[in-house]
Amino acid sequence: MAMSRLSVTITAPIVLISALAIGLTVFLNVGKLDRTLGELEDSRLRFTINVLRQNLETGLDLGLPVRGLGNAQAAIDFETRQDPDIVAIVVKDERGRPAFTTGRPAERNSVTVSTPLSNNLGVTVGAIELHYSRRGHDQFVAGISRQLLLAGLVATALSTLLAVLGTRLWVRRIGRTLGSMEHALDASAPPVARPDRHAAALAELAAHSAGQALRELEQAQHAITSKDVAGEKL
Repeated sequence: MAMSRLSVTITAPIVLISALAIGLTVFLNVGKLDRTLGELEDSRLRFTINVLRQNLETGLDLGLPVRGLGNAQAAIDFETRQDPDIVAIVVKDERGRPAFTTGRPAERNSVTVSTPLSNNLGVTVGAIELHYSRRGHDQFVAGISRQLLLAGLVATALSTLLAVLGTRLWVRRIGRTLGSMEHALDASAPPVARPDRHAAALAELAAHSAGQALRELEQAQHAITSKDVAGEKL
């Protein structure tokens, strides 16, 4: 019973620390993945909207107003078809009113990227807004999170199993060592199935040394007592 309690006392902190370490690793990796994907998506959206801006500003440099850009609707329709996660693209005039739109109404949690439209004089005459859905991003991160969580659970289970087995073997070895020493010191003690010969030899050596020291002490006491008796007789 004592050995079982000792095993639990040793194993529990190891399992707890392993579980916390694995959980923290999974959490940090998911967060890093989310940030990295967000940065990549933002870079890609910036590239897309800059291509649109350069395309539309070609017409603006010719003196056309935003609403007079004949290629605007075709350009935003093309970009929307290229990426199904693009919710909407809106081209606004100088008053901020939509001049060209494509896609569907913007979602509440969609990502919005915008850039101004300028003519060759550097005057801002409009803007482009791109609304991007995070649904695909969130689904991908959730899928990876589930896989990492499953891997973390498997790793925790394996570490727990190894900790339990290792602790049991260690406790058994300690018990066998103590039992071997006890049997070497006391012949009436129950023998061990697989005695630790090295521990038994050390125990026998210690017992022999202790016995010899005890005999020497008794001899010294006897000698001192004999001298005292002889002195009293004199």
